[in-house]
Amino acid sequence: MGKDGFDNETRLMIALDNKKYRELNENLKETITFISEKPVDDNTIINAYKLGGVNKTDLIIEFNSTPYNLSIKKGTGNSIHQEKVGEFISFLKKEYGISDDLKNDILCFIWGDGTLDGTGAVEDRLSAAQFKRKYPEKVENIKKFFHEHKKELIERFLIKGLKSDSSPDYMYYGTPEEGIVVNANDALEWLSDDANEKTGTPLPIGRLTFQAWNRNINGGTKSEKKRGVVQLKWGSVGQDLKTIAESRKNEK
Repeated sequence: MGKDGFDNETRLMIALDNKKYRELNENLKETITFISEKPVDDNTIINAYKLGGVNKTDLIIEFNSTPYNLSIKKGTGNSIHQEKVGEFISFLKKEYGISDDLKNDILCFIWGDGTLDGTGAVEDRLSAAQFKRKYPEKVENIKKFFHEHKKELIERFLIKGLKSDSSPDYMYYGTPEEGIVVNANDALEWLSDDANEKTGTPLPIGRLTFQAWNRNINGGTKSEKKRGVVQLKWGSVGQDLKTIAESRKNEK
């Protein structure tokens, strides 16, 4: 997350912390009302503090002796998860017992230079689109596995995390002045629905995009450290959360 995202989390915390419900703006009142498990009156005291770090929870809001965990999103093209490809492979082998063929296909895709360890020549590094054209069978093999297990994979990327000690109950998109809040499980269900599968990307996982953080195709030292890292992006996060929120309203 960039500085703008961290600053936005801080602004949300300041706007909420040690405030009475009646002191909040209309947007934050609606947010508190939505997440509250008990009635909230004008004198209810709200406390808020940031968590962050490796945790999937960014902000904890507490009132009426109950804490609520929120993941905060803002802007577009949000990266929701990153980890070294070796760690990801270890997870897949432990949880799913993936074949060596699938393991090698994922390694080959992430490094993008025709090798399984990133030792290929700079001129052999391919973009995701180039890789799909050259190795369509590898992409289809990975895509098939992701489709079969997308719900539990999205849950790991978005909610459980790699080393997170705190998982979000809610997803909040926006600023203190204007925002949308949805239940995290509602978001998980929507993101993993076949009808909402991401198109136009070589490797979707539901609505998310699975990609290499940076293949550093042109060489150079600045981005070399970003190679060999898996990244999950949620490009249309704002619009999608609006859609989820509207669909839940219509169901009530």
